[in-house]
Amino acid sequence: MLSDAVAAYLEAVSERAFDEPLMALLRARGFTSVRLVHGAREFGKDVIARRDGEQWGFQSKVGDIGQPEWRALTGQLDELRLVNLGHGEFNTKLPRRAILATTGRLVGNAPELYGDYNERAKEKDEPELELWDRDILLGQLAGDPESVLRGSMDGQLMSILGAAEARSVTMQELEVFSRRWMAWEPDRLAGLGVIEAALVCEKLRGVDRLDLACHVALCLVRAAWASGALSLPDDTAAPSARSLFEAYARALWEKCGDEMLEHPLLNHIEFGGWVTYPVRCVRLAEILGLLALLVKESDPKLWEEISRWLVTLCEKQPGVAHPISDQYAVSLIPTVLVLASITREAAETHLRRCTIWLCDRYERYALGLAREDATPEEEIEYMIGGPFESVHLERRSDSLVAPVLLDLAAALGSKDLYSDIYNDVIAVRIFPQVLRLADSPDQYSRIGNGNRIDPNVDFAESLADGEVVAPHHKDKAGESQVASGHAWDLLAIGSALRDRYYVRSLASLADE
Repeated sequence: MLSDAVAAYLEAVSERAFDEPLMALLRARGFTSVRLVHGAREFGKDVIARRDGEQWGFQSKVGDIGQPEWRALTGQLDELRLVNLGHGEFNTKLPRRAILATTGRLVGNAPELYGDYNERAKEKDEPELELWDRDILLGQLAGDPESVLRGSMDGQLMSILGAAEARSVTMQELEVFSRRWMAWEPDRLAGLGVIEAALVCEKLRGVDRLDLACHVALCLVRAAWASGALSLPDDTAAPSARSLFEAYARALWEKCGDEMLEHPLLNHIEFGGWVTYPVRCVRLAEILGLLALLVKESDPKLWEEISRWLVTLCEKQPGVAHPISDQYAVSLIPTVLVLASITREAAETHLRRCTIWLCDRYERYALGLAREDATPEEEIEYMIGGPFESVHLERRSDSLVAPVLLDLAAALGSKDLYSDIYNDVIAVRIFPQVLRLADSPDQYSRIGNGNRIDPNVDFAESLADGEVVAPHHKDKAGESQVASGHAWDLLAIGSALRDRYYVRSLASLADE
């Protein structure tokens, strides 16, 4: 079953989504100095690595390679074998191994062309080209007795892959599955963990759940921090997790045309769209906001395209301002931060709309919004159950959405808006509730003993320069991550866990 799952993955994965799993495979098989060098200055090398005193270079492709594809490849393969230019980690003094890694096979005349290519290289006393095709990769991942994924034969991976294929898996179930990675050593997480995550991501992409594929990558970011992997930033799961998120979030962005801004598709795609519509809106804005913030430095053009599209989305689709439970409180954070980077007015308008929605749920409909760990049934009952005698629920006074709105207004320095939100929250008797995080590994855990709930946060009535807005602003959690330039990772952790956020990351990213 595992081999079948890996075979299906190799058949479906895209070329750039294969980069991180390939590097994870190399790390798991004892390679060191594994680097992704794909780009304008790759000189035939997508990935480089070292092992056994040799310098390896890999050109990766997806799908079968026939005669036309082979002819188009030969220039890159010549550079892979012979050219010394490229990444500074590429040691030209070591014996060289050149590998063509493809998720498919050589077909048609390509096997003969490959043999002839190596014969001519041998005659010239040049390095020959080795082939890692679908069968070799399948063996290294799952088919051989010593394959990398033999460490995943405990049923959990197969169970989550089955649930993904059946379209029955949820964000909560993916987060529970990802907890296994938190206890792994950094090198195991960077190998086996990344490969497991990639398999689940690709399975979810295959059933058109790119949002959940992105969520798996965010859970991997959390696991990297929990395992202490960032003590080795170049050879650990954290950069791979960010790259996986970027790959699948970009795939989601490619589906977001301008017609989504005008057409009522989101509102009427299915029975019960009055519930699924705001969920789709809020989650879409969250993931695209995270993507925009992630690529702001590396791809400013994409950052600006996404940011301006989000501004229009928030104007055209009211569901973006309608989180249906506290589970979607953290979704508002990347959205607002991106809006503020384009226009402060758009960010403040969005916060006002969210506040109106929240207060209506607590005043007009009495019950409030469901908790961050509520089931879909509970979310629906809290949203619409107030007028019905058959719904036996007590009103919730606590809210995670409320402190998120207040802290975002504070991070933006919007004094009037902050006061308005504070007064509205008090007027409808909402108790802002936050999870106070320990400055320890407990901050990455849903069950960390060092974390504690503040059930009614004592927010200041107004926003004054230099004053602490609320007690949790004094907490140290997140301070070291922000200082080391990883504020985005804190957003990722909050999105993965859904029940917490880091005030320090809000202030840092708002300042940027």
